[in-house]
This record gives sequence, structure tokens and C-alpha cells, in this order.
Amino acid sequence: MDNVLPNWGDELAGGLDAAAALVTGKPVGEAFKQGQADFKAHQAQYDDEHPNLAWTSTLGGIGASLLLPGGALAKGAGMGAKIAQGAKIGAIYGGLSGAGEGDSVADRVDSAIQSAVAGAALGGLATPALEGAALAHRWARGKLPGYDGATRRLANVPRAVLRKSKLTKEARAREVADRTLSQRLGEGNIVTGMGQNGPAASPETIAAELERRQAMGVPAMPGDITESLRNTTSWASRGMGPGQRLVRSALDARKAQEAARVRQHVIDTMGSVTDPLAQIERQTAAAKARVAPLYREAYAQPMVITPEIEAIMATPAFKDALPQAYRNIGNAIGDPEAMGLRMRQDGTIDPEAMQSLSTEGFDQVIRAMRDNGRAAAGINPRTGQPVHNTNSVHINARAGDLRDQLAAQNEAYGDAIRLYADDMAQRDALEAGGRVAGLSGHEVNEMARSIPETAHESWALGARSALADEATDWGAQHQTGNVSARIRGALGDQTKQDAIGRMGGNSGAVRQLLDRLEAEHQGNILWSEAQGNSATAGRQALDADLNEQIAPTLPTGWKAMAGRALAKVGEKAGGEFRNGVKDRTAQVLTEQDPKAFRGHLDDIAGLAERDAQQAAYRHRNATLLAKAAALNIEPATEDGQVLLGVGENPGGRGYGMYGRYEDNFDAEGNPL
Repeated sequence: MDNVLPNWGDELAGGLDAAAALVTGKPVGEAFKQGQADFKAHQAQYDDEHPNLAWTSTLGGIGASLLLPGGALAKGAGMGAKIAQGAKIGAIYGGLSGAGEGDSVADRVDSAIQSAVAGAALGGLATPALEGAALAHRWARGKLPGYDGATRRLANVPRAVLRKSKLTKEARAREVADRTLSQRLGEGNIVTGMGQNGPAASPETIAAELERRQAMGVPAMPGDITESLRNTTSWASRGMGPGQRLVRSALDARKAQEAARVRQHVIDTMGSVTDPLAQIERQTAAAKARVAPLYREAYAQPMVITPEIEAIMATPAFKDALPQAYRNIGNAIGDPEAMGLRMRQDGTIDPEAMQSLSTEGFDQVIRAMRDNGRAAAGINPRTGQPVHNTNSVHINARAGDLRDQLAAQNEAYGDAIRLYADDMAQRDALEAGGRVAGLSGHEVNEMARSIPETAHESWALGARSALADEATDWGAQHQTGNVSARIRGALGDQTKQDAIGRMGGNSGAVRQLLDRLEAEHQGNILWSEAQGNSATAGRQALDADLNEQIAPTLPTGWKAMAGRALAKVGEKAGGEFRNGVKDRTAQVLTEQDPKAFRGHLDDIAGLAERDAQQAAYRHRNATLLAKAAALNIEPATEDGQVLLGVGENPGGRGYGMYGRYEDNFDAEGNPL
């Protein structure tokens, strides 16, 4: 009992004697004290006469004391909680052991306090001591030449007997890489949406984001998704090992197809595209073919010159267009005089002949007036749209009035101009949409107001065709350029994006395209990081941090020559080991298959669980040590007295003799 719960054996013995005295009617207090004295005397005599057996029973008692309750700790508790629990256990059992020492209550309280304080100190240090030993072991495996191989071979002996797979250098590099990745997977935020931060990073959110980007047709990698993983992938790419080449080749292959992917993103989100020039030619030819019968029918109708038409014929806009109309008819190999246009010797049109101007002749004059109206106006170099002035406005107004007068008396002519105008509006809208990259949001909105609503889809077709062509054309010319950023720039600010969406009748299409472009952009940043050759201060700091984490260097504060030599010898081994870690890191962070990536996450989580179990095992051992140490703290009496020997009562019963050691023995241990 005294070895299981030290200092309480005499109390138990005294209690038994006191119980016997109570039954026989003897003084209980004297019996209790006599029982204590007898136990201590017998214990001292036993220790003196049988030291080996005494030590054996002591060790057995310590082993039994380990079974005493120690309290449970929540899974995943931090070092602070473990230290607190160790200190608590040490204080409880130290105080319990100390309370068993002393003759009076005051002595026992004082002894309990002293032992509790000492036990708390021992218990609080137990877990950090074991964790420190584990960290030192990891450091030595990564840096001391031969240490890892020796410990691995030693550990493989029982594994071979148990027919378990042997530990290998590659497996250990994988473990170190997975521990590093476990930390990096929880750092920062998901980078999404025009450089904005999304949810906090975790293995689950990263895996979900990888699946989302892959579903959009973006060959995303985990290294794209957070800044921490991007930096880690960049670190893994530096060097000439298999893993480093794997990173660079994977990123190069993805980069080579960026322009084609961006073009496809435009098509998938905004709709089909076309060859704008060929489409314009086809639309023009189709329009002419459709209206040709109507124009022939209209030109065959007689022309009636009304007072309204005569008023228009008197305007400068009409008169100035006559020579151009005459030349246009001639250039088309027509006969202007047959239409009522007769040129005089002075180069002017005979006004009398105009009284017989045919419907076709009037139509040719209208076209010349519209040409003059466009010539009088300016042209916006960004939009290609006319910038009208007073002159151009009046010319166009008179041309429109004359056209309306002809349509009012000639139904076939009215049908022809309406049909042709619709076709030309489609063509013009397609052409205008092709200039989308140079437009502002307000200019797109102005086009939406000026272009017939029926032509909005043609404008959108021209716009998305231009964006798709820009991706492939610019990408071919700038093979190391950021194609996604180029197209994002063409889409402009929020005002422009909204305007483009309204013109195409799908306001969500631009947002979907931007999401894909952002994912491509993050991949381009990773490629640039891996391909960059500049040893910037930030990159050097990052590399040093990761290198130290993987295979730590010796502390620079060690000035001993042996330490310096050891660091030099270990440098090569550390570099080779880091390459092995980079291989595994590259495998995980360049994985494009979401299912395979989740498999890697399961492996990393499994290692983390095993590490947690080992840490919990070390803590349990630490609490056992704390209990054993606290229970065996030997409290000193107030005056420093210890057991000096065993005496004998007149009745033949032994008793302990206490006193100050230095008062009873000389320096050599001889009795005074």
C-alpha cells in the first residue's frame, strides 16, 4: 500500500490497530500512533535488510499507482490544455502523497502543499518534455547523416518479424510532405471572383472549389486555389528532380492551351460565334436578293410629283445630290436620262427634265442624299457611329421625308425599303458589336438605344465573335501573356458588363464568363510564379521557411566546430530529402482530377489522425510519469529530520528513530 500510495501505509497500519483497540476497549489514539511507529520501523528494517526486495516492491507499487485515475482530455486539445492537465494531476497526487506525511494536521497540510507544488511543476513539464524529444527525433532524422537510416533499420526489425511493410526513405518523405500540406491546406482563403477572397481555406472548401472550376471547363489545380498553396507549388517547382519537372511540365501544358480554352469559355457562356466579315457579306447579299423583286415592282409604278415632293426638290439637300445620283447611275451602267436626269453642258442637271423623274430616279437621289448626310457628319473613332451636326441632320431629314413620300404612293417601294432597312440594321449591328473591346459601358448603352431592338442579337453576335477572336489572335501573338486578363479587360467595368449582358439578352452570361476567366487567371499566376527566375526577397524568404520546415538547419547560435561541421555534412542529405518531399508536394498540388485529389486529402487526414494518436499516447505517458513522480516526492519535515535507524521497545517491538542527519553522523557517515 505504501508503494502504491506513498506515505499512507503507516496510516493504514495505525487505522487497523486503532480498530482492534476499539474492539478490545484499549485507548484508540495510543494504538493508532503505536501502529504508525511500528509500520515505519518495520519498513525501515525491511529496506535495510532486504534492499533488492524493497526496490522490487517499490517498482511494483509504482506500476500499480499508474492505474490510479488521471482524468480525460478532449480530443485535439492544445499544448496549453495538456500542460494544465499534467500540472493538475501532479498537484493532486503530490498533495495526496504529501498529506500522508506528518504527525499533526498542520504538518500534513504543510507537507501536502509542498508536494502539490512540486508535483504540479513535474506534471506540467512532462508533456512538453516528451513532445520536445519527439521534435528532436524528427529534426535528427531530417538533418543528421545516417540517423534516419539507422532508426529506420532498427524499427524495421520488429516490423519484419510481424510481417509488416518496411519503412522506406520515400515513405518518410511522403509523411513530411503530407504534414506540411496539412498545415498549408488550412491557411488563408479561397481566391475567387476578380481577385476577391472567398471562404476560409480548408481541405473541404479547396476540394469543392477544385470541383467547381473543373465543372466550368477550367483545368484547375489545387495550387491555383489559395495563395498559400500557390506559394507551396512554386517552391516545389524549383530544382531538377522528378517532382520539380512534373510541376513545370504540367503548368506548361496547361498554359499552351489557354487561348483555345478562353475562346471556348466565350462560346459556352455567351453563345455561338461567327466570322464577322463573311457574315456581313452574306447578310448584304441576302438582303439585296430578297428586295430585288420588290424594287423592280416599285420602279415599274408611275411617279406622281406632289406639292410636298416639289418642296423637297427645291432644297439644297436635293439639288446637291443630283450630280452624285447621275454619276451613281452611270457607274452602275444605267441610263440616268431614261430616269429623268439630264446633264446640261455646264455640268448641272436640267430642272425641266426632272419633272419626268421616275420612281427609280427619285430613289437614286435619296441614296445620294443619304451619302451626303453621312459625309457631312463626323465619325466616332471608337464606336464607328456618325456624330451628326446641323447640316447632316437636315440632309438626312429631307432624305427621309422624300423616302416617306415615295412609300406613301408606292406600296411596293415601301415594302422594299423597310425590308432592306431591317437587313442593313442587322448588318450594321453585327459590325458595331465587333468593336466591343474599344467601347465604354456608356457607349454600349447608347448603341442599345440607337440600334433597333430586333438587331440587338446581331450586335451581341458581333461582340462575342470579336472576344473569341481576340482570345485566339492575341494568344497566338503573346504565348506567355495572360489571355484571360486580356479578355477581362475587354469586358470592362460593371457598367459595360451589364450593358453587354442586356444587349445579348442574358445578363448572367457575362458573370459566368468572368468566373471562368478568374479561374484561368489564377492558373496563369501559378504558371508565372513557377516560371519566374528572379530570386526576390519574398521568394527567398518563402523558400527558406519551407526548407527549414522540411529539413531544419542547425541553429546558427551553435559556435562549436563540431556543430558547424555536422551542418555541412548534413546539407547534401537535407537537399536530397527535400527533393523527395517536393515530389509528393507536386503530385498533390498539380492534381486536376477532383476524385484523385480527395484521395490525397484522405491520405493526409489519415496521417494527421495517426499523429494525433501518437501525441495523445505521449500525453498519456506524460500523465503516468506525472502521477508516479508526484506520488514519490519525499516531503521533508519542518526541521529537516529523517529516519536515522530502528530502535527496539522494551516489549521487543521496533520503532523508527528520527533526527537531523548532520547532528548524528559525521562527514564519512559514522555515528557521532
